Amino acid sequence: MRKKLGRILPWAVTLGLLFYLFRSISLSQIMTALGSAAAWTVPAFVLLVLGVYLGDSFAIWKTFGWFVARLSFREVLVVRGATYLLALVNYTIGQGAIVYFVNRSRGVPLLRGTAAVLLVMGINILLLLVFASVGLLVAPDLPPALRKIVLGAYGALAVYVLLLVIRPSWLTSRPIFDVLFAAGVSGHLRALLVRVPHLGILMVFSYTSLRAFGVQLQVSQALVYLPIIYFIAVLPIAVMGLGTTQAAMIYFFHDFVPGATPAAAKAAILAASLGSQAVALAVQALLGVFCMRNQLARNLREPASTT
Repeated sequence: MRKKLGRILPWAVTLGLLFYLFRSISLSQIMTALGSAAAWTVPAFVLLVLGVYLGDSFAIWKTFGWFVARLSFREVLVVRGATYLLALVNYTIGQGAIVYFVNRSRGVPLLRGTAAVLLVMGINILLLLVFASVGLLVAPDLPPALRKIVLGAYGALAVYVLLLVIRPSWLTSRPIFDVLFAAGVSGHLRALLVRVPHLGILMVFSYTSLRAFGVQLQVSQALVYLPIIYFIAVLPIAVMGLGTTQAAMIYFFHDFVPGATPAAAKAAILAASLGSQAVALAVQALLGVFCMRNQLARNLREPASTT
């Protein structure tokens, strides 16, 4: 029952939020906002999505090379691109294909590869937490509930760091935690640093999408609010961050559309968010199809005895 609820709840939150947004913002206003986007919008989106892909692949390449097995950057590009077809549905499943690849190509035990994926996912959240914390310090008028979530995340982080330092035997003896303890605090910091380009390009992508639709957001304001929005988006309460991302963007940016009515401002932000996400999904799907045709990816579909 709990597992069933865990699958249904994110869809309920996503559909509920999208229903509310489309009830409060007319479709005609959204279409008008889409039509008013800058001429360079789609080409810029495509280039930046490719940049996010390169940044993500670079971080995975370095992290897996340090803690799991050395891979060529080409291998990571092909496998990461191929996993986009799965990651469009679930990011975790997409990362799981990388685990399968290092198991097949390098003989890395599945549990060790899974531990590396846990490290990558944890580093993503940790980096967002660091950036979101800066936003909380600079912007005093944020919702109290958000501050509580961030404080709770820091409490969990403190426990995690303590476990890394004291290395209790009842955890170090479990293979699933092997990579995490082998990395230690210094390894986590290195993985954090190589993840910065990925987040940086992602922020440029979001900032560009807002500017393309007339949202006059300054760079300093983007640095404050975007990590907080990403942190909200990765909370496991919605599917792929849909609904929560759009609601958070409208909450933070509705005052940054000069000369627009409140309804038109919300429509511009919603169009920017959904439009950029649609382009990203299309580019990722094409990348996935292209990479799946590569021999490296085709090997993943062959029986283990033939590779």
